[in-house]
Amino acid sequence: MIEQLILVRHGETVENVTGIAQGWKDGTLSELGTQQVAKLANRIARLEPTALFSSPLGRAMATAKAIAGATSLEIRILDDLREVCLGAWEGRPYLDIRRDDFDNYARWRDDPESACPGGESHNDVLHRMQKAFDAIASHANGQPTRVVVVTHGTAIRVGATLLLRAPLMVSRHLAQDNAAINIFDRRGDRFVLRVWNDTTHCQS
Repeated sequence: MIEQLILVRHGETVENVTGIAQGWKDGTLSELGTQQVAKLANRIARLEPTALFSSPLGRAMATAKAIAGATSLEIRILDDLREVCLGAWEGRPYLDIRRDDFDNYARWRDDPESACPGGESHNDVLHRMQKAFDAIASHANGQPTRVVVVTHGTAIRVGATLLLRAPLMVSRHLAQDNAAINIFDRRGDRFVLRVWNDTTHCQS
């Protein structure tokens, strides 16, 4: 049984800094991002997790590898933990997307069923995250576990609505910074949020 879920966003990438849409396209950790994940890994180690899962995308794996080094945990990769697929927008500056494809962007932003061109909707991400959480719970096999999940901004925001049984589009109003820690504790048959978007470890 999962007693605690620790959702972690990857460290800062060069593309985060330059405002490039990443989605499933791999980004590279910036110099600051590399520093962030080292501090993040030390913080996670103090929480004494029992399992570590990660998105397969490079920026998440680089973050997960730092955590694995600090905790001696094996990284278990789940494809369903990938970021939202941004299709034709991937690799393009967000400023250009909003300028050149505003109608599609606005629909994708505001309508959970609306997918971006060649990519996913928020509802698609919701279904993927549910599958990921189910797989993680299955791995626990009834034993108490404290699980670290390394993933992405949209995936975390959408996943939070699942864990808290909140409307999907609440995710639009949730901040999620690079290398942030988010902790959900089990209370009976549901989860409660204990820590959200905590980056204090990056400031040390």
